[in-house]
Amino acid sequence: MSYLQALTVFLTVVEEGSFSAAAKKLDLTQPTISFHIDNLEKNFSCPFFIRTSKGVSLTLYGEKLYESTRTINNLVQKTQNQIKSLIAGTAGHIIIGASTIPSNYILPPIAAKFLISNPAIRISVRSGDSQTILSAFENGEFPLAIVGKKPQEKLAGLPLWTDELILVAHPDFARGFCRNSLDLLKLPFVMRKESSGTRSVAMEALASHDIRPEQLKVVMEIDSNEALKAAVLHKVGVGFISKWAVHDELVTGKLVDLAIPEQKIVRQFYALCHQPLQPVCTESFWNFLLSQASEDTLGTLGTLCPTS
Repeated sequence: MSYLQALTVFLTVVEEGSFSAAAKKLDLTQPTISFHIDNLEKNFSCPFFIRTSKGVSLTLYGEKLYESTRTINNLVQKTQNQIKSLIAGTAGHIIIGASTIPSNYILPPIAAKFLISNPAIRISVRSGDSQTILSAFENGEFPLAIVGKKPQEKLAGLPLWTDELILVAHPDFARGFCRNSLDLLKLPFVMRKESSGTRSVAMEALASHDIRPEQLKVVMEIDSNEALKAAVLHKVGVGFISKWAVHDELVTGKLVDLAIPEQKIVRQFYALCHQPLQPVCTESFWNFLLSQASEDTLGTLGTLCPTS
């Protein structure tokens, strides 16, 4: 016997007031209604109804079962509605892994636009350096990722946005800096840790000037852009960082861009996903993400972030 079916029959008998009315409501025969009620009473070893010529009334046991059955029925209906929403992609939980710049500058405006038309969806962003996010993505910890380091070919990342890295310094450090590659070797550096996409791209750029990592005077290694920016502001050293991360400080003159001659450091951000995307809302967000990237005709963060 299906308890769910039997409880539905029980609930209908109570609300309709008789076996015959319940049979009509459920489009079942009266013997079928009696069969389900008899089986319920046998399974619980107690009577639920007092049968009279005018219909039925509940026993003390029946009142308790009716109270519980209403709760169960409401929960089933709520669950059915939630599942329908998940199937339609209008509700659910989306988990995204993102390196620092995407989590701070790419995802917030895109998520804000997406949630306007999808208010029942919840988005969680797990942030870290590019290598940490790539490793977690490969281990299946989340279905979507955006990183600033080119993933291995097997992960098939889509290049969607670009960002400019600059070498920033406190104005005091800029004095006397002639902006040539040899001057770089004289400066104290604050660097992101080795698994960072920022550091990887910066080292590639320096290699084009025949500067090897071991030649730099690295005085501090740090986990995040915000921590690197704070260290530079406190004159610990100079550091490579996304231009977007220091937009306000450049405008106010708290930091300066030590432009390296004939060197513009541009890096690519890659979006990755595991197929098939589940739940449906994750696929909806992925498609929305791609549409937002295609609208950004410059291929930069210019349409997503403030400009000077």
